[in-house]
Amino acid sequence: MTAPYIRRMADLRLIHRYMTDRCQVVLDDGRVGKIVRVDTTFPAHTSVVSIWTADAEDPLVTKVAIERVVGTVPPVGRS
Repeated sequence: MTAPYIRRMADLRLIHRYMTDRCQVVLDDGRVGKIVRVDTTFPAHTSVVSIWTADAEDPLVTKVAIERVVGTVPPVGRS
């Protein structure tokens, strides 16, 4: 079975690219949203991503660890 999204290992460079390109991303729990902010702490080198989602049950902006971003959703009309 193929996933409906492109799986990539999310690193900080890709996360910033997704944010500036306004790509929709998929989280490991299946939620889909757009990245609106990336916070990185030093010297711990941990990154937290703020993602806007349209889920009615969850808050519109969710903060998650960078590791929870699985990949991007392909544009409509592509397989």
